[in-house]
Amino acid sequence: MLINALYLDGDALASYIASAEGGLRRSGSARSKGGHGFGGAAGFPGARLEARSDSEDESTLNVDDHDASRLQRLIAAGRAKPEEHEWREVLEPDTEFPSTGTGTLIDWECEVYVPESIAPVANQGEFKEALKTMETLMPQARALGLDMEGLPDAAEMSAVAGFLENVDVALVVVSEDMNGSDWKIVGSLNNQWIAPGASFDGYARIVAKVKRTIPAGSFYPLLSLPGMNVNSRAERRRQEREGPANDADKELFLEGPLLIVDYLAIYT
Repeated sequence: MLINALYLDGDALASYIASAEGGLRRSGSARSKGGHGFGGAAGFPGARLEARSDSEDESTLNVDDHDASRLQRLIAAGRAKPEEHEWREVLEPDTEFPSTGTGTLIDWECEVYVPESIAPVANQGEFKEALKTMETLMPQARALGLDMEGLPDAAEMSAVAGFLENVDVALVVVSEDMNGSDWKIVGSLNNQWIAPGASFDGYARIVAKVKRTIPAGSFYPLLSLPGMNVNSRAERRRQEREGPANDADKELFLEGPLLIVDYLAIYT
């Protein structure tokens, strides 16, 4: 299996593989030997003389352990001994997710996406650059007589930029069944482990540890996921208890049935 990791938490992976294998591999080596020779012989009646020269070559290849190799071994270990490693390769989410407990590692082929309500502010760097560009161009656009109706003014854009400077919004990825199950998985990503240029939109495989189950009919606020610094703890707890106040608020919630997870890997 060749792994193209879109997201791979190296610290968590090191912990899991050390537990599965009883330690970490730092490096390995492979050694090979080869020989060659030449010779000749001369014969006389009643006697034979022979000469031969042999030499041997040896080569050594040193290999460092890589996260992709560790993930391959962890997946193999989990599938080989699922009970020992609390591993569940999911084939039928409707029957398997309801009985999946906290701490289980989910191994699932699914469709992943970033919620539209989170995407603009999660990528704050690009969003801030866009705001700066708009602020720079607006005076020129007005001078040229361009229609600016509906666009925020400079004060509003400055207020948004100031807000973004004081909040952290992690990238959120939702995983859902490709065959129409109501069950979903959701978790936030640590920017440190996102591959450059990664796009979370389409079919992928995930490995994730279950933290919590949200039953059908209940709502979970996306801003309560790890890595978010938007609301106070008390406000997050209130939102979890009460759910969305109106239809507009629903964009920042996911409705159960739902598994809240820590993503270990998202790969293709």
